[in-house]
Amino acid sequence: MTNPQSTPGAPPPSLPSTLYSLHSALMPTALLLIAPESAAQPIAEALRSELHAEVETTASRRAALTFLRRKDFALILIDESLASAEPATTDLLYQNSGSALILELNLALSSAARVVRQARSALARRTQELSKAHTAAASALQSELNTALAGVLLESELALRDASPIQAPRLRHLVQLAGDLRDRLRA
Repeated sequence: MTNPQSTPGAPPPSLPSTLYSLHSALMPTALLLIAPESAAQPIAEALRSELHAEVETTASRRAALTFLRRKDFALILIDESLASAEPATTDLLYQNSGSALILELNLALSSAARVVRQARSALARRTQELSKAHTAAASALQSELNTALAGVLLESELALRDASPIQAPRLRHLVQLAGDLRDRLRA
């Protein structure tokens, strides 16, 4: 069950970040395939069986826009013939794709196995990019916390120097807590 308030691509609030990778691996991947129905069905079945992905199919770009408003997708696959037929609508697909990668494929020339390989490769790139972004965000957050904690520690040590005998035990405790937090962040 997903949390309706969680951000797509972010770990659910109830899930520790160390388990997020496992959570991502177990959650089905949603793909959107925009192609004529005759070409879409065998490819959708191959994607479902090979990638264990949830695949939505549609033959129109306008219907695809409706899918994009209702759901987040990891990957959007569009037949080149549909993409070039109406460039303005295709541009709208790109603008509304969110964090999904878009692959334009010539399904008349591509076998289902080739499409699966390309989709698998695109999803692997997306996973790597998300992992790098997660690592960068965690590093930035840790840096901000270290800076703020250093300020709290310094201010509490300065306040301890001028503290009255009644305030001193509380400030010593605050200095100890801040020091412990700093040590945990460094580990």
